[in-house]
Amino acid sequence: MMRFTMEATGIPGTHFSVLGPLRARRGDTELDLGSPQQRAVAAVLVLRHGRAVSVDDLVGALWESPPRRPEAVVRTYIWRLRHLLEPTHVQGEPWRLLQSVPGGYSLRLADGALDWELFEQCVAEARARKAAGETAAARQLFDQALALWRETTLRSVPGPFADAERSRLEERRLDVVEARLETMVELGDYADAATDLATLVETHPLREGLHYLLMLALHETGRQGEALAAYRRVHRLLAQELGIEPNARLQQLHADILRHTAPSVSRPEVLTRQERAPRQIPNAVPDFTGRTEETERIRDTLLHPSPEAVPIVLVTGMGGTGKTSLVMHSVQTVLSAYPDGQLYVDLRGADGSPADPASVLASFLRTLGERDAYIPTDIAERAALYRSRLAQQRVLIVLDNAADMHQVMPLLPGAPTCAVVITSRNGLATLPVSLRIVLGAMSDEVAMRLFTRLIGAARADAEPHTAHRILTACGGLPLAVRIVGSRLAARPEWSLADLAGRLADERHRLSELTVDSVTVEASFALGYGQLDPHTRQTLRLLALPAHGVYDLPTASAVLDIPNENAKNLLERLVAVGLLESPALDRYRYHDLVRLFARRLALGTDNDRTRHAVLGRLLDQHLVAAAESYRVIRPGHTVARTLLPQVPGARRFDSVNEALAWSSSSLDDILMLLTQTASSHTDRAATLLLLLDAVLMSSHLWHQVIPVATLVADAASRARDPRSEGRARYILSGALAQVGRLDEAEDQVNRALEASRDIETDVHALSLNVKAFTVGYRDPAAALQLLREAAALALALGNLSLEAMLLGNGVQTRLRSEGIDEQTVGDSVRQVRLFRQLGDRQGEAFARYRHGQVLARQGLLDEAVSGYRQALDMLQEGEQDFTRAACLIRLSEAYGQLDRYRSAKDCADAGLLLARAVRHEQLEGLALRAQGDALFATGRVEEAAHHWRKALGIFQYLGAQADAGSVEKRIADGSPRRDTASD
Repeated sequence: MMRFTMEATGIPGTHFSVLGPLRARRGDTELDLGSPQQRAVAAVLVLRHGRAVSVDDLVGALWESPPRRPEAVVRTYIWRLRHLLEPTHVQGEPWRLLQSVPGGYSLRLADGALDWELFEQCVAEARARKAAGETAAARQLFDQALALWRETTLRSVPGPFADAERSRLEERRLDVVEARLETMVELGDYADAATDLATLVETHPLREGLHYLLMLALHETGRQGEALAAYRRVHRLLAQELGIEPNARLQQLHADILRHTAPSVSRPEVLTRQERAPRQIPNAVPDFTGRTEETERIRDTLLHPSPEAVPIVLVTGMGGTGKTSLVMHSVQTVLSAYPDGQLYVDLRGADGSPADPASVLASFLRTLGERDAYIPTDIAERAALYRSRLAQQRVLIVLDNAADMHQVMPLLPGAPTCAVVITSRNGLATLPVSLRIVLGAMSDEVAMRLFTRLIGAARADAEPHTAHRILTACGGLPLAVRIVGSRLAARPEWSLADLAGRLADERHRLSELTVDSVTVEASFALGYGQLDPHTRQTLRLLALPAHGVYDLPTASAVLDIPNENAKNLLERLVAVGLLESPALDRYRYHDLVRLFARRLALGTDNDRTRHAVLGRLLDQHLVAAAESYRVIRPGHTVARTLLPQVPGARRFDSVNEALAWSSSSLDDILMLLTQTASSHTDRAATLLLLLDAVLMSSHLWHQVIPVATLVADAASRARDPRSEGRARYILSGALAQVGRLDEAEDQVNRALEASRDIETDVHALSLNVKAFTVGYRDPAAALQLLREAAALALALGNLSLEAMLLGNGVQTRLRSEGIDEQTVGDSVRQVRLFRQLGDRQGEAFARYRHGQVLARQGLLDEAVSGYRQALDMLQEGEQDFTRAACLIRLSEAYGQLDRYRSAKDCADAGLLLARAVRHEQLEGLALRAQGDALFATGRVEEAAHHWRKALGIFQYLGAQADAGSVEKRIADGSPRRDTASD
């Protein structure tokens, strides 16, 4: 018998329990999961481990009415949990357990690290043994599963999520209790079963399955009168509480007891009927891996059908996602629930020659015992006879690879005692289903488990990083993983690096994803062959850009057709599984489908057509980027001079809308710029310049550096100084923002040379960057550069740039000259100018800068008010650099006001944001502020630890003044009153 233990196979030693109080332990050491709300965050991550959990999900899990700024609270809990789970984590290394993933956070637990999963594994094995006739073994496994359950799940964990999970898990426990009692009855343990059931029906009076087992157990022990009395009680209860009759199963058992014909648990005639029943379901693959949630949902639907309608399960998804494998695996343990047989047919809906439903009906009728002479020729009459033969029977029908509704509808039974499972690339949107599952790619963890099962743990463990490269090339597509795993298994002399090298080249990747006669490309070609010429061209052309997700307007612009026409074509691609639709009017390719379609485009469509596609996409993003610049930086002349005049162009009514667009599109734009740097250099450089505003807001400068380098070098080769000036300005600014000042100065000198006498806006912006790069070593030179830039801004009427230059002058003088009337006046004027322009983000930064001036003057309460005003003007995820800087300044001010608890809280929050925007100087300043707050509360050793970490960052950056201030703290053993230099 299978044994289940709490031994993990991934990151060893960390285990969680939810079947009772939420607990965590590392080895034999119990971990303190913190406050009730922090435990609630942990509960969500544990029960959804391996999946992304967004900050919004966590907020909703904790509070029905969230407090102000709940996201900051959640991120603090995440930070604490990370350090609790990985106390030896090395700064700079990725977190292994509680990881940041696209869309939020994901807790990655090893196999066997969660008691709930062990419970589910045990139950699945028990059901499999029961289906195989091993009832005694099944009972032992059910007992073993229920023994893991100690008391109320998630006890003392607050929040809506925990409340819902307690109900769900308790319902699951009762299902298993019922299954265990059913095995007791089948094994003849009637007396004990009757005793347990009598108690359970009192506490769960509406579960008809318990009443059925109680009546059967009482009947088998010769207590017919009690069995009939039990029926009368449930009949009266259901009528009073719900106004319904007992289900057909209970009514039939009642009638049988009255006639003294109640069934014995193991009647010989039942076995005979089962021997006659068709058994057409193919075998499941022996190494099926993952899809645990989907498997359980399918099984639950088939085991607990509605008494009113035929349960229909539909599994859809693109080719190669493992739809058939999932179904064959899922139904194996429910076959005993359908004792009258199982019917199966491959409807060939994906290969261009779909099966005729009339022929399928004839085959099914013959299987069900109908003679050929009595099978009607008319399909409607065949369908009627088919439904009649299935009436009063419990039969499972699997319709694999269905093409469309026309093919499926005649094959559906009419009796709710039967069930249907369908797989299809087509979404079959109008089919009335009980359960719809849309299969996508496997997670990295599941893909690795399948790959390891195919090639063996020794080979996978010997080259783990190479194995990851192989699976990345497969894009999580189960068919692709199975192909590469099978190829390696058949070639034990190959190293993983041999295959990884072949898969690295996208031009030949699809050719490598083949074994024997099975290929990924053939799976895609089946769907492509069903398309009309216009839809085929749509698939090809949209695959040319290096784009992640298309919205409808963008796809329409690329195809150069109206929105409605584009939508029809895209929906056809979704219907055949060659495109996914993750949200309304949004579409995306799987990576391998894109390679397939792009290869077709290179062999089918001419150079002019392909060039035009990329140009139209650049134009679409140019319009949106120019509009976002106008909205985010009101009063800036760049937006006026570069805004394309396009009818029906995208408009943003607020900064939030502009930032939402950039958040969803920036990755795609950067990939497109990389792709078009040489072929469409002028438009690529313009688009890059217009991203300046959104990049300043998001602070994603690290991502833009390699892209800007490509565009700038392409413009230089093309001898296009206007484009080179634009690209090198963005590149120099990005380098300066991440602290690479020497490289930034080199690039800004080239930007100034390229833009001189050609583009005044860009020249003035470049002077501002130049001032920043020299400000630390030569403040006087920096101020002169800012004056030159201000003169140009004044000539242009560029109030936005004028306001920015005022603030940078204030910053430079704070570093060198200290406080004078001009410094104070300029800081006030900057606030006024940004407010006059309606630039909320600019005003927030100006208030932060003015707060620095107030703090330097010793007006600490006024400075705190200024920093708080700046923070209140910015939303979660907006201008995180400014928010981080404000929090660090607040920490310093609170420390000087002896408000040490507030100082520590602000420093903690500032550190999280500084790391989120990858700004190392801010990170160092936050660590220094943490150390100061800790020292003030007597935690001297912890303070010194934080100071040493800050010192390492400042020394690495070459920030001598900041490093000196921390060295003095460490030497003196006390904090100093000083001001950071950001």
